[in-house]
Amino acid sequence: MRVRTQLILAFLLLAVVPLTGIVFYSYLTSQRAFRQAVAAESTVLAEEMGDRLNEVREDIHRRVSRLASLPERSLLEDATADDAIKIYTDLMARMGDVGDLVDWFEFMPEMEPEEDAGDLQEPFLIYPSMTLTKALERLKKRAARFGDSGIPEEYLESMVWQAIKSRKLLEESEIEALEARGEEMERLLGSEFTSPVRRGRDILGHLTAMVPASQILRQVLARTPREGDEIPFARDAEGDLYVETPEDRELLAEIGVVGATPEQGEALVPSRAWMVVETPDPDSGLSFGIARPVALPLQEIGRTAVENLGYGMVLVVLAMVGVLWLSGRMTRNLSLLTEGAEQLAAGDLGARVPLQSRDEFGRLARTFNRLAVELRDNQQRLLEEEKRRQEQEMQQRLLEAENQRKTQELEEARQFQLSLLPKNLPSYPYLDIAVFMKTAAEVGGDYYDFFSSVSGSLTAVIGDAAGHGLRAGTMVTVVKGLLTTEVSDSDLTEVLGTATRAIKQMNLGRMNMALTLARFEGRCLLLSAAGMPPALIFRSQTSAVEEVALVGTPLGSLADATYDQWSSELAVGDTVLLMTDGFPELLNTQGDPMGYGRVRELFEATASAEPETITGSLAAAAEDWSGGGAPNDDITFLVLRARESA
Repeated sequence: MRVRTQLILAFLLLAVVPLTGIVFYSYLTSQRAFRQAVAAESTVLAEEMGDRLNEVREDIHRRVSRLASLPERSLLEDATADDAIKIYTDLMARMGDVGDLVDWFEFMPEMEPEEDAGDLQEPFLIYPSMTLTKALERLKKRAARFGDSGIPEEYLESMVWQAIKSRKLLEESEIEALEARGEEMERLLGSEFTSPVRRGRDILGHLTAMVPASQILRQVLARTPREGDEIPFARDAEGDLYVETPEDRELLAEIGVVGATPEQGEALVPSRAWMVVETPDPDSGLSFGIARPVALPLQEIGRTAVENLGYGMVLVVLAMVGVLWLSGRMTRNLSLLTEGAEQLAAGDLGARVPLQSRDEFGRLARTFNRLAVELRDNQQRLLEEEKRRQEQEMQQRLLEAENQRKTQELEEARQFQLSLLPKNLPSYPYLDIAVFMKTAAEVGGDYYDFFSSVSGSLTAVIGDAAGHGLRAGTMVTVVKGLLTTEVSDSDLTEVLGTATRAIKQMNLGRMNMALTLARFEGRCLLLSAAGMPPALIFRSQTSAVEEVALVGTPLGSLADATYDQWSSELAVGDTVLLMTDGFPELLNTQGDPMGYGRVRELFEATASAEPETITGSLAAAAEDWSGGGAPNDDITFLVLRARESA
């Protein structure tokens, strides 16, 4: 697919799809926000209806509580029927504007237990004027018939009064209707409107106002402000619906509210054209709701979304024209760059892009031309570097071959040096012998040997050539050759003097070697040293370590050097330790040397053991001190212990 086509498709995807998504999302969020606002406002109105119901109920309670006294004549036996109408008229005047809601009053006398039962123990009913007027008309017709029969008028008045105070004045259907209204009031309003009637401090009884709940609800709904066609309504726990007008009930039935019983606080949406919110009233057990039409606002929101999408599409078309022009220019420049890259890929390092624009493509063209020049230069440089690399590889191979040759020579020198050392320890009837050696390089500078004489003596040799490697190995070879011809039964000091002069005459430069000679003639020990560490002798009888240090320069240092000789008798169990300086000068990980004092303590701690045990203990101490690392110098020591003759 061409780049221009890709740019156009990318623009459409990045413009049309997000625009459509944004408009659709805006439509949904606007619709949701509108519904939430309507639901919130309807919830507030429904809660206000509950508050208004409580206000009306509390107002009735306050008005009834003011009826603390009735006219005394109302409680007298000789009251007439006209007094009943006056009593009701007086009570209604006291109730004020809520009096129209009262159906009737009932007075229950308060009797002391010791009083005789009488008419005042029965409930005293105070009817509305219309109800009482209809009942009195029926009663007067009956009284006229009784009057024609010769019954006294006073008796008739008394009978009328007794009938007024009781329920005898009403028909059965009227009594049932009154009782049903009382039950409805108790069920919906949750309480009765009752007040005590007093005469002074005495309570004569209790006066109860019977108020139909449906009348209160209609008044509450009538006081609710209505905007447009919205419908306020109330619902009891049984699902019965209360509205202001029959028309409201019919409309609620059309949108599906009648008969639906929601959970508390649930917003009902029976129809998408209506928003219905219902809120429970915890004080009365009722729930109040608002049904509000939302079809027109939702249609307006949808129409606005369509208009926004249309305006956006117009802008997209205008932008598409600009994209076509820009994409054409971009692809032309890109084609020039592509052609230059193809020439360069074909091996034409002289390819250039003739593009002089100041935009990114112009910068890319200049960069391309610069890279082509650098590529040509780098190619020349790579050829030269490849030539140098091949020469270096040749030199590296020659060097590796030389190193391999030297390594082989060092290995041969090491094997030669090891061949100079005794293959087996000598067997001497008066000594037990053990040896330990650890070199620091391929060819070490330490040396030990044993020479037996015709006279039966045994000469132990331990030495340390200066340095390491091949030079030290050469010195060991020279000294071994000299000692082989000179030691025999010669005096030890003469052997050292002859050797140092011979080495000096060889013109070996600064090469030299420290050496200790220990000759055992039976249990007699003769010591002579040329620049070696002191010899340590453990005396078994005293368990003390004796240190023997002899002054003398290393062999090959001075041609006229002289050396001393020391002698002593060894007892059975006495042990001699001869060592090179690599042991006491061994460094630990902190760079501290072991020291001659610590070596003496280590030897003293194990000197009573067998020679092999002593060498093993000293070797382990050296390993611990160096931390397991390679030693900084060769380490060699000889342990010789005097014993009974074999």
